[in-house]
Amino acid sequence: MASRGRIVGIGIVVAVLQVHAAAFAGTIRADRSDSQYIDLGRPYASVGRFQGTTNTFGFVASGTLIAPDWVLTAAHVVDHTKSLTFTIGGVNYAAANWLPNPNWNGNLFAGYDIGLVHLSRSVSGIQPAALYTGFAEVGKVGTAVGYGMTGTGLTGAKTLDFNRRGEQNTIDRLMNARLFLSDFDNPRNPYDSSLGLSRPQDLEGLIAPGDSGGGVFLTVGTGASAQSFLAGVNSFVGAYDGRPDSDYGDISGHTRVSAFANWIKGVISSATPASGASTAGSARAAFSPVPEPATFTLLAIGGLAALLLEIVRRKRGLAPSPR
Repeated sequence: MASRGRIVGIGIVVAVLQVHAAAFAGTIRADRSDSQYIDLGRPYASVGRFQGTTNTFGFVASGTLIAPDWVLTAAHVVDHTKSLTFTIGGVNYAAANWLPNPNWNGNLFAGYDIGLVHLSRSVSGIQPAALYTGFAEVGKVGTAVGYGMTGTGLTGAKTLDFNRRGEQNTIDRLMNARLFLSDFDNPRNPYDSSLGLSRPQDLEGLIAPGDSGGGVFLTVGTGASAQSFLAGVNSFVGAYDGRPDSDYGDISGHTRVSAFANWIKGVISSATPASGASTAGSARAAFSPVPEPATFTLLAIGGLAALLLEIVRRKRGLAPSPR
């Protein structure tokens, strides 16, 4: 049986928010060229980059335009923000208001890491993303898009160059009704995989710091009828080895857009931020890049204990648990 320490180690999580814009999207397969991932992200023009400040630091994050003057992002991007600018299509747009989902309390595992930003003026010339409202994400291939750090599965996230990248990954399973998970499969080691045997996509990758708030897109239909839908919001990265640096074997968590479709539509249609929100954001529970021990305890008893034990078995070289 795995020790508590091993389970805690697996559960180490860092929200994918780059807190220093000048210090350092998505890590890529070591056997693929970076230009392929930049090309993959190019059609997703609705994904832009945030630059913001809190009382203590500046940061870079991502977001997706879902209406001419509204951007969907992660709650931890906006919950302590004091100023915010969204750059899309080479143009800067000041944010007028922003708010996290009212159920967000800083717990990444609860699945409420989603927020909205109202721009001070509408974006022209860029088609907003359509929202995915189905519930059949698991088993499908998603394309995660953002402006975060990059590197390879061997090195983990290393540099920030402000390029938009896409990377593809199989949506492996739900963590709860509001959150889905993927892992970064290693093409050379079928057991360096946290959620399933290694079956990497041709352009497999994982979100990294700075990709926070960016989108996961699903393609529905084929041929001329194919359409892209925004199905997830980039939320966090987890690691068995205690280093959530987006290398091979790490896990990504994404908030399900379909679980919040009514909330999103309600906020936009009212054109008034929820009570308590302002241009200074919403002062909710403090965000910590690495959850406190109490959070790990909740994680273990809240539904992921079996998953964590399964990951430990794989890392010890044992056969995967039957599904």
